Amino acid sequence: MSPVVTAIAAQKGGTGKTALAGSLAPLWAYAGFRTLMIDLDQQANLTYAFAVDPTALDATVVDVLAPRAPLAAAEALVTDVHGVPGLDLLPCDDRAESLDTQLRSETMGVFRLKDAIEAVLGAYDRVFVDCPPNVGELTVSGLLTANEIVCPVNMGDTNALRGLNRLTQTVDKLNRRGASLSFKALARLACDDAQVSYRLNSAALADLARRLELPLAATEIRARAAWRKAVTQDLPLILLDESDRSTREAQSDVWHLAHELWETIDFPYPSEIRALRRSSTHIAA
Repeated sequence: MSPVVTAIAAQKGGTGKTALAGSLAPLWAYAGFRTLMIDLDQQANLTYAFAVDPTALDATVVDVLAPRAPLAAAEALVTDVHGVPGLDLLPCDDRAESLDTQLRSETMGVFRLKDAIEAVLGAYDRVFVDCPPNVGELTVSGLLTANEIVCPVNMGDTNALRGLNRLTQTVDKLNRRGASLSFKALARLACDDAQVSYRLNSAALADLARRLELPLAATEIRARAAWRKAVTQDLPLILLDESDRSTREAQSDVWHLAHELWETIDFPYPSEIRALRRSSTHIAA
């Protein structure tokens, strides 16, 4: 059986898309599911988030999607990234900036990713695709590979809803042409009820979700300093080995969102993940 593929997509930058993808995927892996992450963002932020330097790799997704003599996806995988058993990464690098043009010039180029990863999908239970923050060929390629979409919305951004209409229109067009995409949820990130932008965005997003009949997750990801701390450590937030209040609250929010979206899955608590990682480090030492 093919795994469920979740695209983390938002048609603007700065939404927290990569940070969310990088924390949801390890939860699945620690719950016992073989999980693959695919980085399609030209800035390779998901790749760097797991302390993987793309310049030190022999191959990335760019080589897998090359128009001539493409590499097999299995040859570009980074396995058990950041010491997480069962969590693999198809990394990206800055050469991906040319992929939109390349895929556009090919007949049915947007299906190249779907075809390329078909050979490895049988090894996984779940797949997460971190899409670029635009509606280019790479994003369409990621959406055509997916079954469902989680769309993060940065509630601290005064332009938070910009691009959401465009994303829904893109999904509608793809579905009319044979795709089977659905929105799993709109996820609210960087929530701070002391900010005017949060209050304005909350009302506007709720109204938009009703009009477009999109599911809006009840769980809110609160604005916490731990998100920035994770970036500075080249580590997904869910893997931060700290127990200060900011980290506890941020990790708890991610756990609750994952449990809301996939309520039948027994995701380990962040404290359990910390204990598992400390134990594995001790055994390795």
